[in-house]
Amino acid sequence: MTLYKIILDDRVGAFLLNQYSQRIFTKVFRVSFLCLLLIFSSNSLAEQTLPKWEFGLGPALLSYPDYPGSKEQNQLLIPLPYIVYRGEDFSINQQAITKPFLKTPTVELDLSLSGSIPVSSKDNKKRTGMEDLDGSIGLGPVLKYQLYQHQLNELKFELPIRAIIASDFKSIHQEGWVANPGIFYYYRDDFTQKQRIKLTVGATANFADAQNHNYYYGVDSDYATLDRPAYKTTDGFSGMSYHLALNYHFDQFWLGGFWRGLDMSQAVYKESPLVETQFSNMFGLTLTWNFMKSVETVKGLE
Repeated sequence: MTLYKIILDDRVGAFLLNQYSQRIFTKVFRVSFLCLLLIFSSNSLAEQTLPKWEFGLGPALLSYPDYPGSKEQNQLLIPLPYIVYRGEDFSINQQAITKPFLKTPTVELDLSLSGSIPVSSKDNKKRTGMEDLDGSIGLGPVLKYQLYQHQLNELKFELPIRAIIASDFKSIHQEGWVANPGIFYYYRDDFTQKQRIKLTVGATANFADAQNHNYYYGVDSDYATLDRPAYKTTDGFSGMSYHLALNYHFDQFWLGGFWRGLDMSQAVYKESPLVETQFSNMFGLTLTWNFMKSVETVKGLE
């Protein structure tokens, strides 16, 4: 006789399982069943037929602050190459270079690469007299977990952890670690054989160690002035980031755009004398002519 049957046979158990509790149990069972159905159905994500590689070129407009928290915004109009490679061992797109270590229908573990632009301190009022901020790359693993899918669309939890390596092309130095756990929704649609679109919406909570925070926001006593007192911060919360991106292919052209906002109002370094604004914006827009692509196609996702 099972424990469940013993409880049902007991008067106390029968009393507890009144009509009200049975209705609650029924509702919980239905919700649980729907959740399980949703989870198991996520193993059959549809795929797109895409060229294995594409190459193009076009103008790009980029607007970005000297560093997050600076009011000094830069605008660049530059030629931008469009380079995409979709291989089994690694892939390249307009956001990152990734190398998969593990891939299942719901879990991915990749090696990812990101980068930042150098900043000349002599061109920034708040950093005048301080050392330049070198260009940097972030290198490390990223874990992705699929929370929901419907056809080509996905909701994912992503956790990249990267070591920040900076260089002025004369020396290389490590500038701490960052972690950016977040939620991203990817909407994809293939309108015709020559038209496809991808929209990305996401938010991340950013964290970094003290070395990374002080690289950007610390002020050594040697560089302290009346308007810029010495300052040191700790590891911890770096702020919330909000992401919006467009990826639209039509005929031989690619229209790409993105916006990223960083809210630093609760960051551990918000009292730094180098922080002029607690919200930073970065955006870009480009149109490229993709005049070369492979005849070979692969199954995957934009």
